Amino acid sequence: MMVIFIMHLMERLYRPLLLLVFFTNHLFFLVGQSMIPKYDYNWILDSYGTPCLVIKFGNNTIAYDSLNMDYGFTNACISDIEGNLIAYTNACQIKNSAFKLMENGDQINPGQAHRENCPADRYPAGEQGAIFIPNPGDSMRYYLIHASIAIQDFPILITWVDAISYSIVDLKYNNGLGKVILKNNPIITDSSICAEMAVVKNINNKDFWILSKVAYENAYYRMLLNSNGISVIGKQNNLGDTSSIKDFPLGVCIFSPNGEKFIRYSVYLDNISLFDFDRSTGLLSNYRSIPVIDSMMLDGGACFSPSGRFLYVGTYWDLYQYDLESNDIKASEVHIAHWDGFRYQNIFSHMFGRMQLGPDCKIYINCRNSMKFLHVINKPDEKGLACDFRQNQLELPQTHGGFLPSFPNYRLGVAPVCDPNLAVSVYEIPIYRYLSVYPNPASDEVSLNAEDQNIKSVQIIDLLGQLVYHQKTNPTPSIKLKLGTFNPGTYIAICTLEDSSILRSKLIVN
Repeated sequence: MMVIFIMHLMERLYRPLLLLVFFTNHLFFLVGQSMIPKYDYNWILDSYGTPCLVIKFGNNTIAYDSLNMDYGFTNACISDIEGNLIAYTNACQIKNSAFKLMENGDQINPGQAHRENCPADRYPAGEQGAIFIPNPGDSMRYYLIHASIAIQDFPILITWVDAISYSIVDLKYNNGLGKVILKNNPIITDSSICAEMAVVKNINNKDFWILSKVAYENAYYRMLLNSNGISVIGKQNNLGDTSSIKDFPLGVCIFSPNGEKFIRYSVYLDNISLFDFDRSTGLLSNYRSIPVIDSMMLDGGACFSPSGRFLYVGTYWDLYQYDLESNDIKASEVHIAHWDGFRYQNIFSHMFGRMQLGPDCKIYINCRNSMKFLHVINKPDEKGLACDFRQNQLELPQTHGGFLPSFPNYRLGVAPVCDPNLAVSVYEIPIYRYLSVYPNPASDEVSLNAEDQNIKSVQIIDLLGQLVYHQKTNPTPSIKLKLGTFNPGTYIAICTLEDSSILRSKLIVN
């Protein structure tokens, strides 16, 4: 009886303690949820001339918003800590959450490349040519780190990255819509630098390291962003990666979610350069080379699983998985899938291009071609085919092409890298009218229609930014163009309206 009495006494004393622990943990969970950094909860998707898409993660949905801005080669975006979109850029200009030009947000990366490419709303710096980072010392300010391009016309046409610069967005202006208070401030002025920038948090989980590959050298620049600003810490040479000397600067550089590993995937040499990374010093070490089966294409992408154990590499035609905990990483290679042959409208093949880990713990894969879907790795931390890769799983309300935005793990050290409870139900929120092009593709004649607006002039440019057609007209909502003099290919139709606004759309001539 005494034993039973003691047990009941302990239960009565223990139950309030359990309730206290439960409510304390629940309170910490709620507070923690509100403090989870959601800087990557909005993704801008490139669309080659048609209105862009924004993927919104959170609230148990992913929503798609149509934006009237083109991202032919470079795009970056940033949300606030609560997941509200605040700024986005195509490396030509910075726009705000109202989807309008931010004050002083024009003339990003000025120069010849800007003049020749930005009229078509695109800047050819590459997938990792721009990235937003929250200011460690001011929660209302955000850095845009961006690469600028130089062009040599004679004796042959050559382009290269001539600098990495920064601009600063401050949300204290214009009732939260922000203002660019500094822009185009150079960090590195070196014509050998690449637009391959990878970002990871410092060991203090507040500041940020930025690494950038040096072209045709076995070297990386490392920069540090802290509350005092951004500075170049040094250039690390002789890392063992001698293959990079003959490489082409079209690679992809990424950190593992925990920041302990760094890889560069060379789409030119079909090779993975794997390093260990010291988040306290910013130094790379322990170089390993992992050959990838040649795809014969200068395209593809790479992405770590949320735990960092598995690395996925897309070689345009094929998708592979590598176990980085294996003693023989190359031997751990698993062929996940080959392109299934699907072509949107029987024209645009949906290969495997750039990749990005979503805040929902899934990896999304796009393609340089115009595609109506995204491929999805649903369980990237599962080994082999258990990763549940599905081609063309996530349908978009319109076509998408080019690059996905590049995000670091903003939650490193303060929250889980992702939340698998985020759902993927979708709906479309049209924001902007757009230019209707019909038929598209076209061969003899095409109609450009601006709905209820009047067009006063039309420009047609090719994908090199060259003007191939220009016509002024009496204001009219619809214009027909004869295409007999156009070479087959892809063009951008730019219509200026009576109110001086501009509509753009892709035009494909067969």
